[in-house]
Amino acid sequence: MDYLIIGKQIAKGRKEKGLSQSGLAMMLNVTPQAVSKWERGESLPDIFMLAKISDIFGVYDIGFFIGQVTCPCCDFNKKKKGISMNESCEGFTTIEQFVEYWESCSVKGLQKIAERYGVPYNQSDTKEMLIKNLKDGMMAECGD
Repeated sequence: MDYLIIGKQIAKGRKEKGLSQSGLAMMLNVTPQAVSKWERGESLPDIFMLAKISDIFGVYDIGFFIGQVTCPCCDFNKKKKGISMNESCEGFTTIEQFVEYWESCSVKGLQKIAERYGVPYNQSDTKEMLIKNLKDGMMAECGD
């Protein structure tokens, strides 16, 4: 695991939200020095802290912190208006690769992906139901 990549993503997200290190630290109930260490790659927040940071940044996919995109992409994306190809997942060639990716996403992240692809879902859907709906939607759009 590359601490520096994660740190750069934390800094990027913080700046995109217009927060100072002190402001983010206050929201997380940590010291500004802790945020600074994360951003410099000297240490990492624990998984529970990453969940809080995700909520603040409005990202619901752990892939954000390792420099990957927040939604999968393939020819399926090319067929959907306004969604473009990204290098980090352009190698996905099978539905199984997407399912594996989706399993790493949170429910909120899956809901955002479903919205982008026009896949219907209910707020009460479980992660498993969302993945099934996305898989079914992709198979209907792209074929097996």
